[in-house]
Amino acid sequence: MTFSEAYNYILSLSNMPRLEYMKEGNMCDWYLKRLQFFLDLLGNPEKKIKHYIHVTGTSGKGSTVSFLHNILQTDGKKVASTYSPHPTIITERWKVGDTFMSKKEFVEIVEYLKPKLDEYLEKTPYDMLSFFELTEVIGFIYFSKKKVDWLVLEVACGGRYDSSNIIPHKDIAVITNIGLDHVGIIGNNKAEIAYEKAGIIKKGCEAFTTEQDKKLLEIISKEAETKKVNLHKVKINNFKIKKEKINGVVFEYEDVDFEIKALGIHQIKNAILCINIAKFLKIKNASIKQGLKNTLQPLRFEIVQEKPHIILDGAHNEDKIKSTVEAMKKIKKNKLYIIAGFSGDKKVNNMIKSLSTLNPTFVCATKNTSNHFRKVADPKIIAKEFAKNKNTKTKIFLDPQDALEFCLAKMKKNDALLITGSIFLSGQLREKFKKI
Repeated sequence: MTFSEAYNYILSLSNMPRLEYMKEGNMCDWYLKRLQFFLDLLGNPEKKIKHYIHVTGTSGKGSTVSFLHNILQTDGKKVASTYSPHPTIITERWKVGDTFMSKKEFVEIVEYLKPKLDEYLEKTPYDMLSFFELTEVIGFIYFSKKKVDWLVLEVACGGRYDSSNIIPHKDIAVITNIGLDHVGIIGNNKAEIAYEKAGIIKKGCEAFTTEQDKKLLEIISKEAETKKVNLHKVKINNFKIKKEKINGVVFEYEDVDFEIKALGIHQIKNAILCINIAKFLKIKNASIKQGLKNTLQPLRFEIVQEKPHIILDGAHNEDKIKSTVEAMKKIKKNKLYIIAGFSGDKKVNNMIKSLSTLNPTFVCATKNTSNHFRKVADPKIIAKEFAKNKNTKTKIFLDPQDALEFCLAKMKKNDALLITGSIFLSGQLREKFKKI
C-alpha cells in the first residue's frame, strides 16, 4: 500500500453503518465495548503501556499534552503523546520523543489492521469502529511497539465514553476546564458537559483541574469522591508576568521563573496546571522549566512569519477565540486581515463578534476544510456575520488557498494576517509555511 491508499482506506471506513458517538441515548457504553472487542482481538496493545496521563477539557488539551510530553521527556522518560485532530497530516496524531509517526510506519500498521478488521466484522456482536476509534487503535499498536513508558493521551470529545477512556489504568486524569463546545453531543449545558468530562476520573489515579466555577467543581468533585480519587484544584491566578516577547512570555510562579513559547494568559494557566502535575510526579524544577521552554505548539497562535505577521490559529470555540483575540491585541500591526472558516456544528455568531473587536481591515470567509467527511459552516453566513459588525469588508473564497493568496497580495510588511476558526483550516494552510 502507498500512504495515500492506507489513509484513504481508513477514511473509507467512515462510510460503514454504525452507532454514532453520543447519539444513542442509553447505549453510550456501546462505543467502548466495540473498541474493547477489537483490542482484545489484537492482543490488547493498550495494556502494554505502563503509565498514562489522560487529558480532557474544553480548551487547552493540546497545549497541556504538549507541555507534559516535553517535561517528561526532559526528565528522561520515554514518552509518547496523541493529538486530535492532526495539524496537517494524519501521522501528526502520534508522537514518540521528538518524532511523529512516519508515513512508512502508518502504512505498515494499516496493512496489519486490514485482515484484522475483516476478522472483527465476522466475529463481533457490534458494528464498525469510528474513525477516531481506529486512530486510537493505531496509536496503541504504535506506542506498544515503541515500548514507551509514558503516554499522554488527549480526549477527542467529552471523556466518559470517549474511546481514549478505554485505557485500563491511568496515573493522572486531567480536566483543564469546562466550556460550551460540542453542545448537543456531550451535553446541552456546562453542567452536563462537566459530568461527561469528569468520567475520565477512574479508581487508582490522581485528578487535576484548573476549572474555577464552584458548581462545575462540585460535579467533578462528586465523581472523584465516588471513585475515591484525590482531586487537585489548581489555582491559576497566582502568577506574575515578568517579560513578554513576540513569541512567548516569562512568568513567575511560586517564586520560580518559567518561560513558554506561546502568547496568551490561557497558555500560562495551562503551563501552571502542568507544573503542578509534574511536581506531584516528583519531577525536578530544572526539568519542568526546560520542558516548558522546549515546547513549540503548532496552530496554537503559531507565528509562522514576521513582516508581515502571519498567525496560524486553531481556535474553534468561544473560549478559545476569546484567548486568540487577547493574544492578537499584543501584535503590533497596521492593517489586520483575517481568514476565517468554521465547522458546520459551530455557532459562529459569538465567535465572529469576538474577532470583530480586533477591527479587521478585511475578512476572507472560507471553508474550514476540504475533507468531504466533515461538514463546514457556510462561508456566505460567515461573511454576512462579519459584515454586521462595523461594516467589515468581506470576500468569499470556497478554496482556502485562494483566500491566502488574496491576502498575501494585499498585505504590506507592517500588516498582520490571522488564520483562525478551525484547526483544519490553519492546518491545511500551514503547508505553505512549514515543511512537515
